[in-house]
Amino acid sequence: MACSFGRFGYFSAFDSAIRIVRGAMFFEYFPQVCTQCVDAFCARACPTGAFQRKGNIVDYNKLRCILCRQCLLACPWGFIYPDIDLQYMIKCDLCGGDPECVRVCFNDAIEYVEVADVSNTKYRGNVARAKGERK
Repeated sequence: MACSFGRFGYFSAFDSAIRIVRGAMFFEYFPQVCTQCVDAFCARACPTGAFQRKGNIVDYNKLRCILCRQCLLACPWGFIYPDIDLQYMIKCDLCGGDPECVRVCFNDAIEYVEVADVSNTKYRGNVARAKGERK
């Protein structure tokens, strides 16, 4: 809900860039957001350049969008979709690097970490396990 409120000023699960998927177990839910692909399929498919990489984020400019939905078809994970009124496409852009969802998560269940930092942490953890060290 923080996502839709931060973007549009109202609470709506339909206008959130985060989709929650129910798992197989009772009370098991998983958030799904844009993976910010390095070679973004949405940006390659967009004929107007409404999707462009800006640093680590694939940004969406709704003023350039002609609602052709090629981005929706190109995204292999289905993380781009039109709003209810079909006025623009919705895609997570990490709120420009300061995600609303992270700010309001009081249990620290969601955190924003740069891709390079995650890779380095996983690498160090794998090296430590290979050496038999405990973290």
